[in-house]
Amino acid sequence: MLKKNIQFAALALLTCIGCTPKAHQDYIQETKVALENGQSREAEVLIKQAMSEEPTPGLRLLLTEVYLLNGNTIGAKQQLEKVDIEALTPSEQSKAESLNAQIAILSFDSSYQRLIDKNSTCRDCMLAEAWSSVALSNSIDLERIEGDTAVFSVFEAFNSNTLTSLDISPLIDNSTSDIELLVMGDLLRRSNNIDGMITVYNAYKKNNPNVLNINLPLAQALLVNNDFKKAKELVTPVLARFSKNPMANYLNSLILLSENKNVEAYNAISLADTYGINLPSVSLTKGLLEFNSQNYESALSSFEKATNMDPGNELANTMLVATKVKLGITDDALETLATQETLSELDVSTIGQLVGTESHAREWVTLQSKLAQSESPRARVLSGLIELAREGSSETLSKPGDTSDNTYNLIQVAMMMNKAQFGEALNYVDKWLERTNDKVKVMNYKAAIFIAKGDRDSARSVYEGTLELLPTNRAAHMFMAQSAAKNKDYEGALKSLDKILENNLNDVIVLKLYLAFQTLSKNKKYESKLHSYIDNAISEFDDNVLFKLMKAGIFATQGANELAQRVMNSVDADKAKLINQYWELQFYLAGRSNDLNQAREVVKAWNIQFPDSTRPNIALATYLEKAGQIEEAISVLEQVPHSLERRKESLALDAKLASLYIYAGNLSKAKYKIGQIEKKPNLPSGLLDYLRGSYAIKQNNLDEAESLLAKAYRETSNSHTLKLLHVLNLKRGTVDNSILIEHLKLHPNDISIKALLAESLIGKDNDKSIAIFEDIVSQSSGNSDLLNNYAWVLHLEGKDDRAFEVAKSVVKSNDSNQEYLDTLFRILTSLNRFNEITNFSNNASSDANTLLLANAYMHLNEKTQAQKALAKVEKSGLNKEDLSLYERISKDVKN
Repeated sequence: MLKKNIQFAALALLTCIGCTPKAHQDYIQETKVALENGQSREAEVLIKQAMSEEPTPGLRLLLTEVYLLNGNTIGAKQQLEKVDIEALTPSEQSKAESLNAQIAILSFDSSYQRLIDKNSTCRDCMLAEAWSSVALSNSIDLERIEGDTAVFSVFEAFNSNTLTSLDISPLIDNSTSDIELLVMGDLLRRSNNIDGMITVYNAYKKNNPNVLNINLPLAQALLVNNDFKKAKELVTPVLARFSKNPMANYLNSLILLSENKNVEAYNAISLADTYGINLPSVSLTKGLLEFNSQNYESALSSFEKATNMDPGNELANTMLVATKVKLGITDDALETLATQETLSELDVSTIGQLVGTESHAREWVTLQSKLAQSESPRARVLSGLIELAREGSSETLSKPGDTSDNTYNLIQVAMMMNKAQFGEALNYVDKWLERTNDKVKVMNYKAAIFIAKGDRDSARSVYEGTLELLPTNRAAHMFMAQSAAKNKDYEGALKSLDKILENNLNDVIVLKLYLAFQTLSKNKKYESKLHSYIDNAISEFDDNVLFKLMKAGIFATQGANELAQRVMNSVDADKAKLINQYWELQFYLAGRSNDLNQAREVVKAWNIQFPDSTRPNIALATYLEKAGQIEEAISVLEQVPHSLERRKESLALDAKLASLYIYAGNLSKAKYKIGQIEKKPNLPSGLLDYLRGSYAIKQNNLDEAESLLAKAYRETSNSHTLKLLHVLNLKRGTVDNSILIEHLKLHPNDISIKALLAESLIGKDNDKSIAIFEDIVSQSSGNSDLLNNYAWVLHLEGKDDRAFEVAKSVVKSNDSNQEYLDTLFRILTSLNRFNEITNFSNNASSDANTLLLANAYMHLNEKTQAQKALAKVEKSGLNKEDLSLYERISKDVKN
């Protein structure tokens, strides 16, 4: 008898959100109270709860307003697009038009259109239309604006090109709406009235502190005025929410430069460049930082990009030549310098570095003449040096490219590696080693070249040499650890990691590797050492939140929930709440205790902390899915606004929804959602085939499903896909464990597939099934379904004492699950421990469990209780074996 199939989980992840059901009006009232008290985050959570129960047009409009107050303009726009405008009251329609206008201006969307009647009297609509006209044509018909409004004067001054001298202060005082302030601020921005723009936008920010859309133009204006502190206060929250915003990263780099944080500034501007900003000033600034750090190859690309966008930029052109000189591209540099009408001091310096190269090039004659005519003493001296060089006296003059410089050498090696010139790179490094004093670092580079070449033996030899010079060399010990792990010598890997941690406890990456290898080694000695390392790190470092979370996570996965919770309670909550892992652990612990209300409270708080993340909502859906509440799971996900800035999260959300639609049999919605996913760029391998295969199973197109899922599995080796293929085989009446076995040969530590194999062997090869279950349990605490199946196969083999211990722990985790109770009841029946069955009399609800309860009462000579229990049993819900027991108890009760 197979207790329970381990169900596949489609592309899902993590946790949950929600709260106990309330009356619809209660939510609305609480939301309004929260808004009146300035608690807009709490209002958002409340209105989302109301929406999950009954998403009316009025509620959706209220959610739009709350999103806007909280600065979620994208979410507000998406919610407003879903509102049925015709179903709103007139006052609600007016509110919708106002929100629509404000969203358009905040989004700088010049294609603004009204929601309903274009001829209706809507002041905010007229302002938005006037602003849109300016954005499109740079002018406005003043007859479209009411003459008695504050913003009329701004439009008038804009048309007459006098906005730069207009006194803004009285206009702000006379302004009657936030939309007026937005329009005034943008017109001032377009007229380059920096001070006026700052004043107006600050007035808007005072009313709407959470709205981030104008933060960046306001920060730009503040940077022009050298107010770096206030600019930073505006840029930081934008980056916190939209880390990939290119303009925010660019402005952040300028702020970091003002603080002399050049490395951080370079990282920020590199992100801006990566995320698609195309401004000559960005490429120029990035190039200057790269040049300053002697990263000339990258600087060359940046300066070329800047000059292509702005050919007349003098500094960009000069720096492009200087960079070519640094890289030894002297012919291009000479030609460019010779054609320039004037030479700056930087140009003169660049020419100085070229002296002695290309001495017969005709450009030297031109350059020498220009320098001789210069008023700069340095230029005239340089002219004489050029003449000496042209006569062959250049031996003592410096050459471009300082070969003792580590950065220069590393760039040369990197260029060779990019071209897969491993031999040349090794020869270069050998010469570098002859010159350098930092031999360990350069030997690490040499070992890395061997690894890239595929020669791990030579890499090992080099790393062993570094350990003779520096016994604590982290790179060498990491290589040794990973090599040992590849050969499944996990204890050897742990010994190498020991040597790193003995010198540096504050290495979270090594600790995580240690945990992984210790789990695989199954050696309690190293488990004790791991706990010792973590405990010492907790004691040694003030900032120990990550170490405590790691310790709590270890306890949680071992099933030691009380110990995990105790550690969680000792964490600095203010710091921990900023880390998703904290919330994931809190939810995991609530889930393990089967406290749905506690789980909902955890996720509610998590959602407040990370209001723009989809993770809590996807988590709740996953939680509800496992509980069989598919429709509610779908409802939760349908309320989540997509984020244009978080494309991966949006993709995960769509994929999860598609899977749930398929599982629920809502194939029209599933087909539509899969179609949306098809249009997205850069999809993960196998995703579409996985979803289409799942869809085909629901349509009973099993051949097509097998073809699609097999293709998805070949591309990804994904466990979820393999489980679905296995389920498909079961549906077709063919049990083929070979695909599971082959997978485990390639991925021997895939516990989910091990569990599936162990389950499929129940009743066929129980000894082998037990061996696999025991191997899994030795590596992890195992989930309740897995342990339930383990208890069952132990029972089938007559190992009831051990089976009882396992089943008891499973029921303790969830004493309302009828599958778990069934396993325990049958084991207890086999052990003749009938009293313990009756302890769960209030928990048994399935026909089979109620029958086993009646049987227990009969063995305890409690016929009355047995008769009551038997009366609740529906014979149609029993299998053949249980029907026989039913008939026997019925007969005994009557006697």
